Amino acid sequence: MHKPNKTKNFVGLLTNVGTISLMALLLVVLSQRLALASWFVDARKFHISAHGQNSCQDCHADISGRLHPNPTEVNKNLKDFFHLDTCLDCHDDVMEDIDEGMHGAKKIKDRKKYEDCLACHHPHYQLRLGQNEMGNFDPNRAVGEQCGVCHETRSSLPPPSDEDKACLACHRSVESKDPGAKEKIARLCFHCHGAAGLEAQKITAGVVPSINEEEYQRTPHVRVTCTTCHQQAAQFLHKDQKLGECAQCHPPHDEKVARDAHLTVACGACHLDGVEPVRDPVSMVVIWKKRPQLGVTSRIHHMIRGDDEDACQRCHAKGNQVGAVSMVLPAKSILCMPCHTATFSVGDTVTLISLIIFLLGLVMGFSVWLTGSLPGEGSANPLYKGVRLLGRALVTIFSMKIVLVIRAMIMDVLLQRRLYRQSRIRWFIHSLIFLPFAFRFAWGLVALIASLWKPEWSWVWAMINKNQATTAFLFDLTGIMVLLGVILAVIRGLLKRSDPIPGLPRQDYLALGLLAGIVVIGYFVEGIRIAMTGAPEYAQYAFVGYGLSLLFSGASGLTRAYGYIWYMHAILTGAFVAYLPFSRLFHIIMAPVVLAMNAVSDRGHESGIT
Repeated sequence: MHKPNKTKNFVGLLTNVGTISLMALLLVVLSQRLALASWFVDARKFHISAHGQNSCQDCHADISGRLHPNPTEVNKNLKDFFHLDTCLDCHDDVMEDIDEGMHGAKKIKDRKKYEDCLACHHPHYQLRLGQNEMGNFDPNRAVGEQCGVCHETRSSLPPPSDEDKACLACHRSVESKDPGAKEKIARLCFHCHGAAGLEAQKITAGVVPSINEEEYQRTPHVRVTCTTCHQQAAQFLHKDQKLGECAQCHPPHDEKVARDAHLTVACGACHLDGVEPVRDPVSMVVIWKKRPQLGVTSRIHHMIRGDDEDACQRCHAKGNQVGAVSMVLPAKSILCMPCHTATFSVGDTVTLISLIIFLLGLVMGFSVWLTGSLPGEGSANPLYKGVRLLGRALVTIFSMKIVLVIRAMIMDVLLQRRLYRQSRIRWFIHSLIFLPFAFRFAWGLVALIASLWKPEWSWVWAMINKNQATTAFLFDLTGIMVLLGVILAVIRGLLKRSDPIPGLPRQDYLALGLLAGIVVIGYFVEGIRIAMTGAPEYAQYAFVGYGLSLLFSGASGLTRAYGYIWYMHAILTGAFVAYLPFSRLFHIIMAPVVLAMNAVSDRGHESGIT
């Protein structure tokens, strides 16, 4: 007795299951595409289709004599307009085959499935079926590249009949770059959305505000086709369309304009007129919704520039529901660059006062330093010495000696080689404080430059985004390192007060206290930000800030308190910068200068100043 081949049967079963699954998937995809079918028809694809020689009226005779397009029908899908009898007017033999259990030369079981022609066949783009019907036409290649495959090569498609011209005037697909594309698409949109009092416009005005065509001509995007932003507008299920991304034309704002906090804010929430910012409860992104304004013309296309505080107060106001601070804060200035992706701006009061005091301190410090003698210059005044040293510095930059300077900056400034040789413990403590600032400064500077140079690079915005996992973790980690370094420095200073290292400055507890205060308050700023913005995704990677945010979660008044604590953080930073030239930490400015001069000095000590 012959035994069945179980392996072969199993493989056959898998093949059948796979085939059926693939067909089901294709049917689902095709059904979705048909549900969202475009109102535009690609003339080239239609020309080579099975219906390419038919008149529009052969299938759409019911359009004549009624409102078209009808706003009440735009939210339907293509199948809502399908009637089997329309297909049977020409394909009655197909139904006869189905009645006999055949379709496309194949046996069928479920007759009902084959009464929905659109499930498999696109009415405008279905290619001819059967042997040699399409000659050597390759459906995987562009239609325009294959003229002459089915007939002699022609420079253009045959002109439509007079009755089809009216249809194609609106329904023939166009590219945004085609001449007259903007006007053609706008004409189709304004058929329903205009405010000229047409029947379709009156119906639409009862659902969404109308658009004044004359006013629209003065809007910023008047030269852009409607479908550039409303990419799915010209298709069925009209109300379910998704808007295009502003970034396809507009690069993101830099840090000075929008701050990193606005990376989770949709462009329209700031720039669209007549909308209300809201926070998505799932993503925590600030999006927007239209305000109900039926009976008046919409101004949503007029846009808002957002270059003044009045525009910002749409979100930044007391009692806002989007988790925005209730006051408009300035951009992070040059004071913030050692820790953050900041800007070179100096417009706010804290920065101005701090920099003025800092610069005065620098002038005083360098004036004292320049009272020493300069070889070959006799008793020259400090100003002359400063100019001479500046000239030598410029010469060094454009000479091979710059290699010596770079080496000194890496080995003796960044890696603190000399301090390591004197005291490894002090080097370790110093590195805990210094290296995190060096790392964060480099991180922020790279992110700032890249955001201005190549804003389309996604990794740039990951570096700026404080809610990005890597950025959040590294910034909280470096803050902990600074705090640990400050604590160890204070402890060691108290224990070693009577045994200082020769040539090194004593500890400055005020400066250390300011550093610790900056970091601690910074963590509270971060914690409140996370709490009031609803703990964005990956916020937990900012492990310190996230932990603090749990203490503030659900607390009232966070959006108001945040601004004051932010300013406290900024004032402490400004105080540290202003105090720096007068503190014992002034060596962090002078040491690199002296080490650079020593590196290029023939005598190897302070470039001759004694």
